[in-house]
Amino acid sequence: MKVLIINPVIREWSKPNCFPTGLGYIAKTLSLAGHDVEVLDLNALRLTSAEVSKKIELCNYDVVGMGGIVTIYSEIKDLARICREVHPDKPIMVGGSVSTSIPKTLLEKTHVDIACIGEGEITAVEIVNALQNSTPLEKVEGIWFKNENDELIANKPRPVIQEIDTIPFPDYEIFPTDIYLNNPIGYLNLHKWDDGGVKENIELSMNVSSSRGCVFKCIYCYHDFMGAHYRKRSALNVIGEIEFLFEKYKPKYFHFIDDNFVTNRKSVFEFCQLVKERNLDITWGCAGRINSMDEKLLVAMKESGCRFISYGIESGSQRMLNSMKKDVKLEDVKKVLRLTMEHIGWPSPTFIIGTPGENRETLQQTMDLCKELEMSAEAIFFMTPYPGTELYRMALETGKLSLETEEEFVLSLGEQGEQLLVNFSELSDEELIETKWKMAEELGAKNINKHT
Repeated sequence: MKVLIINPVIREWSKPNCFPTGLGYIAKTLSLAGHDVEVLDLNALRLTSAEVSKKIELCNYDVVGMGGIVTIYSEIKDLARICREVHPDKPIMVGGSVSTSIPKTLLEKTHVDIACIGEGEITAVEIVNALQNSTPLEKVEGIWFKNENDELIANKPRPVIQEIDTIPFPDYEIFPTDIYLNNPIGYLNLHKWDDGGVKENIELSMNVSSSRGCVFKCIYCYHDFMGAHYRKRSALNVIGEIEFLFEKYKPKYFHFIDDNFVTNRKSVFEFCQLVKERNLDITWGCAGRINSMDEKLLVAMKESGCRFISYGIESGSQRMLNSMKKDVKLEDVKKVLRLTMEHIGWPSPTFIIGTPGENRETLQQTMDLCKELEMSAEAIFFMTPYPGTELYRMALETGKLSLETEEEFVLSLGEQGEQLLVNFSELSDEELIETKWKMAEELGAKNINKHT
């Protein structure tokens, strides 16, 4: 079958710098299954609305697929409308956390026909095969769909892919990869908050994913999309992808987009050793976690080219860290941040304010932490209850949100908690908003500008 994959626009104010890894995996597995795949990467191309409609109208396909995170729901809804208008008889399938976290709303409020729940590599192939062979969608695990009577059917969940080394590398060739290579990511892109990213004499960069799932249970994080069970690609498999990318595209900096690259310390040490053994002339960066780090690991990472580690510190209050279920101790936070600054450099810390129980004292403790360490913040966000998170369930249980108005809430979601949508703190909305901008200014936060 002819499959059109659409990558929606995300973060219009910023240059497209993060290759759509998830859709890249889907494109590759569909191609290997014998299907003819075409990509319309709207995030890379940044077309006008009229151009988008014309592009889709000119595409010849049997089924269209798209996906992304829940904050691009409005983009997904609009694209599904266009697809239905110009190709009314072609099925529309959507994956990513937007479909996994709100499948009922997605199917009831948009023209989407099939919602892929969880990992999509196997599911997408089975969906397209079923459509090609006119076999019942009821047999495909891991989807919700509308039947011929427009009723919603929720199939049996699909187990996660245990051995993720078996997943082929993303199909980089079918996407406009040069656009992503030439727009900096990670520590090369520290100006992203104020000018959308600077592109002047900066080396090529590319993002890579080395793991799926998470072993931690922070209340604000959506855990179910890739499954709670953490799975790590082997160091050798990751190195293989980096060598492929380096040979074909020549990026010098690689940024790992894992939620927590350092969860499996043994694998990180193996990766660092392989980089040195193979004399790879690269630098790289990742997200770290306080209770996974120590000096030995930091030294190994630095010696293998690591130049950037970012930490979601979230708060300088132990009570707030406990409320978030961060599972870290404040004394460890200080120790690891000092070590990171010593061996790697600025730890790019981000913070969240407005946690349940937050007050002026706990906010001041966050300020005091940064001042004690003489450390600026990368960004300060409002605590936001994204669908599927424990925090979202708390908002529903306390009446702060309602499932009846879920779409309205999702449509209001802006860029990474830059708006106060639900106030869980002990401060008024006005006080919390005023405090957020005061903290951002005093701590030198890079997201001082609003993008909503």
